[in-house]
Amino acid sequence: MRKVLIADDDFISIEVLKAMLASFEVDLLVAMTGEEALNLAEQGPELIFLDYEMPDMSGAEVCQHLRRTEKHKTTPIIAITSHQSASEMSACREAGMDATLHKPVSPEALSELMSEYLP
Repeated sequence: MRKVLIADDDFISIEVLKAMLASFEVDLLVAMTGEEALNLAEQGPELIFLDYEMPDMSGAEVCQHLRRTEKHKTTPIIAITSHQSASEMSACREAGMDATLHKPVSPEALSELMSEYLP
C-alpha cells in the first residue's frame, strides 16, 4: 500500500483529510509538528501534505529540509494553507513544493492532486 504523510497542527484538519483520503488505497502517516513530519518522512511516503503554519516550523521549512535529502528530492510535496498571500505562496515555491491545496480542502481538489501525484 502506498504511504501518504499528512502534517498539520490542527486536529480537525487532519481528521477531515483522513476522511477524504479514506476512499484512496493509502497508508496514512500523521504528524502534528514539523519535527514529527521530518521523522515520519524517514518511512518513505510517496506523497506529502504539509500545513504551512505549524508551531515549530513552517511547512516550507520542513519541505526545505526534505529536499536536501536524496530520499525526498523528487517526492511530491503539497502545501496546505488557509492563506493565499503572495509571500506565503512564494515561500512554498522556493522551498520546492509541487502544489498548493487551500483550506477548506475540497474533495475535488484533493482527488485531482491524488490522481496527478499518485496515479
